Amino acid sequence: MGIGQVPYGVNRGGQTDGRRILRSRRENAIIKSIQIPGGFGVVPSGQVMGVITESTDRVGQYVPRVPKTPSAGVTNAVGITYVTGTPSTYYAYVTMEDSYRFAVGDHIAIADSAAYDSTAEDLGAITAIDRTTYTHVAMITFTNSVSATFTVAQGAFIWIQTLTSYEFSKAQGILLGAVDTGKGEDAQGGQGALVVGNAEFYESGLYQYDSDAQTDLSSTDLGDTIYLK
Repeated sequence: MGIGQVPYGVNRGGQTDGRRILRSRRENAIIKSIQIPGGFGVVPSGQVMGVITESTDRVGQYVPRVPKTPSAGVTNAVGITYVTGTPSTYYAYVTMEDSYRFAVGDHIAIADSAAYDSTAEDLGAITAIDRTTYTHVAMITFTNSVSATFTVAQGAFIWIQTLTSYEFSKAQGILLGAVDTGKGEDAQGGQGALVVGNAEFYESGLYQYDSDAQTDLSSTDLGDTIYLK
C-alpha cells in the first residue's frame, strides 16, 4: 500500500549507470578529476562534458556539453535550460529550480532547439539573478541584448558557454561514472572523473556525442566504437 487513497506499486527509482561505456581497460585511460557545479541533477556516465570558459569564479569547472546544432532530437540534453517566456532585450526567465545552475559572472548563450533553427547568440555575462520577485521563476539578466526571436514554442534555451566564440560549445572529454550535482537551492555540485584520452568507448553508451564532439575531441568513430586518442 502506497501513500494516498489508492493502492499502487512501490517505485524504487532507477539505475544511473545503466550503460556500459568503456570498451578498453579503465586503468589505461587518461583521466582527469573535475568539479561540476550544482543544479544539473544526475549527470550520467558517458555524458560529453565541456569546461566553463568565462565566469567570475567558476572558470575551469565542467558542465554538460550542449550540442552545437541543437534540434528537436536532443532537447533532453542535461546542459539545456529552457526559458519560460520569450526573452526580452537583456533578461530571460527560467524555472526557479533551474536558476541554481547559474551564477552571476557566468557567460551564457541562447538558441532554439527547433529543427533547422540553430542560430546561437552570445548573451555575455550574467549580471543578476532575481529569485525574489516570483516564487516559480527566476529572472536572469545578462550583458548583451537578444537580437533574434527565441520563443518557448521553438524550445528556446540558454546554457553556460564552453567556448568563447560561435557556437559557444566545445567538448573536452567524457564523464566516467554518474555524478549527482543536486537540484535547486540546496544543490552543491560534485566531483567526477573525465576521460580525456587513450580510451575506447561504446558509442551507444555516450550522451551528446555527435560529429561536432568528434571534431572537438579528435576522436575516431568506427562502427559502434569511439577511439579517443
